[in-house]
Amino acid sequence: MIRLAAHLAWAILASLSLPALAVWGDELVRLPGDPDLAPDGKRLAFAWRGDLWTAPSGGGVIRRLTASPARESQPKFSPDGKSIAFISDRTGAGQLFVMPAAGGEATQLTFHSEGCGLEQWTADGEHLMITAQRDHFWRHAERFFLVPRQPRGGERLVVDAYGSHGRLSADGQRLLLMREGERWWRKGYQGSRAGQIWLYDRKSSEFQQVVASADEARWPLWHPARPDTLFYVGGQSGSFNLWQRDLPSGQERQLTEFTDDSVVMPCISADGKWIVFRHQFDFYRYALDQPRPPVKLRLVYRGDQAQELVQRRTLDKATDVAFTADGLELAFIAGGDVWVMDTVLREPRQVTDTPEEERDPAFSPDGTQLVFASDRGGQSDLWRAERGDPNRFWWQNESFPLTQWTNDPEWEGQPRWSPDGQQLAFLKQRGDLWLIRSDGTTARRLLESWNKPDYDWSPDGKWLAYSVSDNDFNRDVFLLPLDGSRPAFNLSRHPDNDGDPVWSPDGTLLAFVGRRLGDETDIYFVHLRKSADDLGPRGRKLREAVQKITKVRQGSPGRPAPGAPPSPDAPSPETPSPETPAGETPAGEQPRPAGE
Repeated sequence: MIRLAAHLAWAILASLSLPALAVWGDELVRLPGDPDLAPDGKRLAFAWRGDLWTAPSGGGVIRRLTASPARESQPKFSPDGKSIAFISDRTGAGQLFVMPAAGGEATQLTFHSEGCGLEQWTADGEHLMITAQRDHFWRHAERFFLVPRQPRGGERLVVDAYGSHGRLSADGQRLLLMREGERWWRKGYQGSRAGQIWLYDRKSSEFQQVVASADEARWPLWHPARPDTLFYVGGQSGSFNLWQRDLPSGQERQLTEFTDDSVVMPCISADGKWIVFRHQFDFYRYALDQPRPPVKLRLVYRGDQAQELVQRRTLDKATDVAFTADGLELAFIAGGDVWVMDTVLREPRQVTDTPEEERDPAFSPDGTQLVFASDRGGQSDLWRAERGDPNRFWWQNESFPLTQWTNDPEWEGQPRWSPDGQQLAFLKQRGDLWLIRSDGTTARRLLESWNKPDYDWSPDGKWLAYSVSDNDFNRDVFLLPLDGSRPAFNLSRHPDNDGDPVWSPDGTLLAFVGRRLGDETDIYFVHLRKSADDLGPRGRKLREAVQKITKVRQGSPGRPAPGAPPSPDAPSPETPSPETPAGETPAGEQPRPAGE
């Protein structure tokens, strides 16, 4: 990463720091998060600006509980209302802490390097249920655990199955949980990844699907006084609203009628009278025993506060790096935004500044455009950045005009330019491979897949190599001609997994990662021309030796080096014929699968 982290820490901080502005008087609380009601329903705890606060549950002046440079979140009142548990990253990863409900010294309860998230207290107040990733290397490593209230107690697995937004019943024997699910801020998704509500019986160890909708269902809550009644947030009405469901009969009714945005982060009081949730920028309180619309809560901060005109951030790592064709400028993702810089001065310049995440930057071959994926606006699309001043380098520019390239609710990402810069390949939905022209028109699907392929362009831009899993979860490498002259060809044809195909610069070789010997993973390559493959290992080495010495000593391939004896079995240097551009298979020859 060319010492990228060392320069990020000071350069990005310097570009974001501005003097503080003193603010006096009342301030309305906007965008609070993680609400939780006290057992009697009279107090509300929540997270705001990285700290924890409380307020009357009907609204009013808020009171600070923590004042830490760390990020604190997910407050939960204990069943007796005397303590608040929460998550804080003050010691590194997010850990579980407990403190008095009125504020005070906090006690750390978890110490795992991977951290955790807080779900709830058990009804007896002796344990807290967390979600954490423990000892699972495959997808969906998250599990539910019970942590004793007393410090340094051992974690106990609730169920060895993945899930999120878990809620134990009052007797601790039934667990409501969510499985699958898109990001909660993504609206309008319909499909197989939509969140589902499940019920797990800890006595019988049986699962039951409670709510399954293509429109997403999440955030289940038990009714404290009715063991067979639950609440959840569902998208059946076109927007995420609060729903009530009777378990034995399956009957449901919609409690809120929002059409402009979602109900998120609901919580319920222990007496079953109130539900508080966030809608847009504010909390709302809904009375379960009164048939009327929810009421917006007016929360006010009163006092002095130093507000930053621009948030201070120190970023010390980057991901998703892309270089220009000459390797002298690079784009990367840091803090969820796109940055560019050169390889000598190494002072990053910010391209995007959004609350959503950006990823997968890719420079056009001529270096004039930068395409990336962004979740802005609640959906994942491709965007294009250009230099405000095309006569200056990327890292010398201060403005970067942005153009939205795609605009639909499906996920899109991993863009790759064709070598001539005229087309762009990208992935869509679950793993479909698409092609679009550089002007943003004529999009077409090349491959329909339920899993994301790895892929690479051939140097001449006429072929794509990709690896994808079949319905038996076996991954092979394929070659696909873009002119539609033939179907995709399975190049590796092996019962073990092969992936990450990469073309050689001259297009005559394709390398990929695979396993052929036990659990050993190695790099394999296949010659795409039968004539080269027929030479065998020694013939190819011999040809390479002749070409290398001839080039150095004579400067022109094909002429014998002075003083070198003729080599009767040395093959003549091979060059692609005009009829067969580099990367294509000559007429009459079939691509040869690896291992043949």
